[in-house]
Amino acid sequence: MNKNILYLAGGSCLGVILGFFMANAVGRAPLGAKVGNAEAKASANIPAPPLDASQAGGPLPPGHPSTGDNIGPTKAQGGDLVASNATAQAAMDAADRNARDFDAQMSAAATFYQFGSYEKAALYLERALALRPTDVDALTAMGDTKYDMGDFKSAAQAYERALVQQPNNADLHAELGNTYYQRSPPDDERAIAEYRKALAIDASHEKALRNLSIAALRHGDRDTARQASERLAALASESKR
Repeated sequence: MNKNILYLAGGSCLGVILGFFMANAVGRAPLGAKVGNAEAKASANIPAPPLDASQAGGPLPPGHPSTGDNIGPTKAQGGDLVASNATAQAAMDAADRNARDFDAQMSAAATFYQFGSYEKAALYLERALALRPTDVDALTAMGDTKYDMGDFKSAAQAYERALVQQPNNADLHAELGNTYYQRSPPDDERAIAEYRKALAIDASHEKALRNLSIAALRHGDRDTARQASERLAALASESKR
């Protein structure tokens, strides 16, 4: 999904808004940054996924967020301020004027998320969740945002709350597994368990297979790593037919 700047006036726009978060979640390949044994990875035919995005921007001030102050530069914008973007300001202003509007809070959160200002995105998501505490899209977005902030414990809590509503969501199980993998100290066993849950739901879930192979390799389970890698290779071959 293209990451276009969001601001849709009027009507329900959650499908488009959550595209930001879901595109990130589906495309996220977080594992490998802490897997240092290159020879082991090569022997298992497991490519090292890219590093995670870095956090950018500082916290919002109490109450309504500022439209021009305390907004940090993002890596993608090369130092441009979020506040200099009219679309971002419009989304933020709409959310502040309509504190009870769930869609407005989600739109502002998605806008800040796009610019890499994760702390601000999280605050708007908190507003959205105050309105709809069990909304799976908002919970998933919060999990993705906290994950990108490096707050893996809070990310796990958000994904777990979403899984209460959708226990058979393979993507959520895979993302929850990632939070266990990335913790310090890591919990490879719980990560592997979540990847297995994802694969029990969707045997062809490529991200779960890829990350299972990496987590299993770090955990010393070379058989599981090899099996997952072989399944990935088979899926790749099938896709070329």
